[in-house]
Amino acid sequence: MNSMNRIVLSLFCALIAISSSAQDIHFSQYSQSPLTLNPALTGLTPCTYRGVLNYRNQWASAVGPASYQTFAGSFDAGLWRNKLDGNIVGVGAMIYNDISGDGALTNMTIMGSFAYHQKLGDENHYLSVGGQLGLVQKRVDYGKLIFESQIGNNGVDPTLPSGEYGDDNFSYLDINAGANWRSRFSNKFAMQIGGAYFHLSEPTESFYNANDNKINAHYLGYGSFKIGIGKNTVLIPSYLFMQQTQGSNVQMNTGADVGFQLEKGVSMAYVGAHYRSTDDIDVADAIIINLGLDYNNINFGLSYDVNISGLSAVTNYRGGIEFSLVYWGCLDVNPKQKPIDCPRF
Repeated sequence: MNSMNRIVLSLFCALIAISSSAQDIHFSQYSQSPLTLNPALTGLTPCTYRGVLNYRNQWASAVGPASYQTFAGSFDAGLWRNKLDGNIVGVGAMIYNDISGDGALTNMTIMGSFAYHQKLGDENHYLSVGGQLGLVQKRVDYGKLIFESQIGNNGVDPTLPSGEYGDDNFSYLDINAGANWRSRFSNKFAMQIGGAYFHLSEPTESFYNANDNKINAHYLGYGSFKIGIGKNTVLIPSYLFMQQTQGSNVQMNTGADVGFQLEKGVSMAYVGAHYRSTDDIDVADAIIINLGLDYNNINFGLSYDVNISGLSAVTNYRGGIEFSLVYWGCLDVNPKQKPIDCPRF
């Protein structure tokens, strides 16, 4: 990439970092980050507890250290399923740190998460509701930004005063809620549909103490289906719809993964592709290539976003890479009341 293209893309990313501070993080492997997808998934595990790590790096091949990086981790557990005759109380917590534009803007979020999973008839069907309450802190490093007053006849002079006198950080409480339905109808077919609503209280955020800059609510809906094909193969089509800011910032993901059993009851390998569109769902954004491996109680995922948007001429189709790691732990699950499995939705 030549220097002019790199400058253009760097400026584009910097503008997004400032103008989209109210937008939420998202992962291409959204099913591998359950607590950022929907609080109703808290504690809905095939075992007792679950630990999750996610990492995403976008535009690194194009702008280097000015890329968008997201680190996320969560831990949740399903409690009292034996005492509640198969019903489950889910509790957990998540933390993520989103770094935009060479560290100029960061978003650190810590959430407590809870859910209740009502068994519908037997342990193959669950209706879940959940909520999250937590603290959001956003920070900007003005020393890493260049303002108009710092550009003179001789170019950029970062020693000149910026003329910007806002706060470098602010914090607020945030509330999320969601619902989910998961069912296994047979050994060959299972499904999950759900939705979540984020920023229920529509908190305000501003580096300049403006009280009228509210965060518009963000809502999403998703569905996935696990279809057995033969003895050793499974097809998992899925979709995700997200919208924020009353009609803008719309995103749609559609696609499918195929799983191949490597060793019965021990390991599965997955490969898949998804298409992501934005705005009014008619603007192409990315093709997402997924690879995954389940081994015993460990799930590993790797994906890459191939950029096909209007920026592809600058990025040379290079988008973002993403990793996920999920571990399930079993303590006291009664085999007769084991909840339905959590396929790689």
